[in-house]
Amino acid sequence: MAKRKSSNLSVAQLEKLLAKAKNKVLVTALNRKKASLQAELSSVDKELQSLKEGKAPRRRRGKRPKNTQSLATVVTEILGNTAKGLSLDDLVAKVRDSGYKTKAKSFSNVVYQCVYNTKGIYRDKKNRTYRMQQVNKKS
Repeated sequence: MAKRKSSNLSVAQLEKLLAKAKNKVLVTALNRKKASLQAELSSVDKELQSLKEGKAPRRRRGKRPKNTQSLATVVTEILGNTAKGLSLDDLVAKVRDSGYKTKAKSFSNVVYQCVYNTKGIYRDKKNRTYRMQQVNKKS
């Protein structure tokens, strides 16, 4: 609001100026709220439309981490460098230490599934470790 040079305004005039200023601030805040609510309503309309068309709404959980190597490759490299083998907990720790990125809630279960389904890895029941199968080379 611009400053006035003369202060010869009456109390009633000052109250009117103050009310105008308050109204401006209130109108600005209400316009922001209106825009926000319209955006939310638009989102709800899109979701309703997709349900009417028979499509399930997609919920995004964030970007999936990108790794340079697959989990199976990382696990086989780690187990290939370990002659004695590793327990599942130790293997999970080594995979994480290698820089493998994941957002899995139960990463040990993911590693177990990888070990279970990867050919060439077996479980030593006596020592409770996972190892790579040794390939017999014939000369």
